Amino acid sequence: MKKFLILIPILTLTAFTIPKGSLKLFGIIRHDKGTKKYIELGNKPEYDCVGRYSESIESNDYAVGILISPKWVLTASHFVQDTSFWKFGDNFYKTKRIIKHPKLKPVSKEAQWNGWDMALIELDKPVLDIIPAKRYYRNEELGQTITKVGYGYVGNGKDGMDNPRKQEKLGGQNVIDAIGGTFEDRKFSTDVMVCDFDNPDNPESNHFGSPIPLELEIGGSKGDSGGGIFIEENGETYLAGIVSGALNRQIKYGSVMALARVSTANQWIDSVIEKK
Repeated sequence: MKKFLILIPILTLTAFTIPKGSLKLFGIIRHDKGTKKYIELGNKPEYDCVGRYSESIESNDYAVGILISPKWVLTASHFVQDTSFWKFGDNFYKTKRIIKHPKLKPVSKEAQWNGWDMALIELDKPVLDIIPAKRYYRNEELGQTITKVGYGYVGNGKDGMDNPRKQEKLGGQNVIDAIGGTFEDRKFSTDVMVCDFDNPDNPESNHFGSPIPLELEIGGSKGDSGGGIFIEENGETYLAGIVSGALNRQIKYGSVMALARVSTANQWIDSVIEKK
């Protein structure tokens, strides 16, 4: 068993154990809630900027990316392929160019813990009928309620992923419990935000922050990689993070998500998409 130690500036220090395994994510919503409200949230107009990734138009295996300008998508770097397609609204767009975070090493195993699991995708043509996401530039994510939107496999925190498998655009909420910390002898970069998946029936599943889940509490799901983490401030919706990975083989109650932080990547993003 591995031990994960979160450093939380405004909360108590908490240690917990997780199983060894891959970073694939399974199961997403509360077991005591239906999917209807999650689907409604994910399909609100302000989240039309959340697009669907696939390696071919016919593929039914998805990931996610966020439109941040008419020709640029921000996503996670660990799955993108040169030959791939993005769907925004009813239209498909080809990947023209991939630019990965400059600090990402070619065969890095630490990308999901250091905040560098990001890539910018230039599309073959502009998306003209979708409003791009506004990015979050402030340094005040800790403790904020976030909305996560993606195309993950449907499931719940008690049972895991549904069978047969089905991917659906869902939105749900959580709270940024920590920024940075340590994982055994590895430092968790402050370019990474983390949150856990709270159980409405068992507060002992909570590892840090409040044990009380939100009404539409959500964890991660396979297929959510590259998904958007949004913050509401002063009536505006901002893209604050990108879904990168998880510390558990299965996303059930008590699991922890790792989210690449947009605010600390904005200088790099601007240098790429504003280049003439």
